[in-house]
Amino acid sequence: MIQRLLLLLLSFSLLAASCRSSKKKPHVPKGDAELTNTYWRLAEMNGKAVETPADARDVFIRLITRRGKLEGFTGCNMIEGTHSEGRKGAIEFKAMTTLMACEERTDVEQYVLRALSKANRYLINDKHLLLYNDNYLLAIFEARYYK
Repeated sequence: MIQRLLLLLLSFSLLAASCRSSKKKPHVPKGDAELTNTYWRLAEMNGKAVETPADARDVFIRLITRRGKLEGFTGCNMIEGTHSEGRKGAIEFKAMTTLMACEERTDVEQYVLRALSKANRYLINDKHLLLYNDNYLLAIFEARYYK
């Protein structure tokens, strides 16, 4: 009888332990972030920090290695397209957006679209993606990692 009780108690303990939620921290790579398969949040445009309003989504891009896919959000519309990398940090974007009409954040959207169309090289510095047109800094994106 005692053995059955101990076995039952052990079974419940194991069941309770297996149901406990594990709090995993997001995987944050050491060193420079990877260009592809990283969520890049717009951090700076025109030399000014970009703040995301509490009720809004981040402006971001994500470059996916498969077929050089580009996806993101401009603050109003979704972005889809392609990217191609060349030697010595050369990059080219071809992007199109959905056509939602928005009253807010249109300046951010237009800037992001212009930056992507003019960017011809990039640099990754730690967790920041810097997009340039020759030597002119267009925008800075920050790597974000989630669970």
